[in-house]
Amino acid sequence: MPDRLPSLVLLVGFWVPAAAAGWTAAGFAHRSATRIRPALLYTVLTTFVLAWAAAWFLFHLTRIPPYIPGASADPHYAPPNVVAGLAVVASALVLPGSAIACVIAFRSRRRSLMRASKERVSA
Repeated sequence: MPDRLPSLVLLVGFWVPAAAAGWTAAGFAHRSATRIRPALLYTVLTTFVLAWAAAWFLFHLTRIPPYIPGASADPHYAPPNVVAGLAVVASALVLPGSAIACVIAFRSRRRSLMRASKERVSA
């Protein structure tokens, strides 16, 4: 079980790194002395989410256990149907879930930072 724990954590918490990236990007955009163009920021976040989904897929591809029915004894070989299933999960769940988590965290933090700065200015 301990050798599968990182895989289990990433399987359930795939959205956490994307949410952290969105939260951090909102803080960085709010703190920066020169305002960052929103298009650049959204491009960076989109690239991060795509790279994160690809990294998630590759990480889990290397974690496929050799005892899956139909698998060979070679631990570096993954059956094509398992790889296809993992690709479907990565593209249908991880990618959109990560994008949604990133957007929610970004907008939520941006709203709270804007509200706090307005309160500081009016006080």
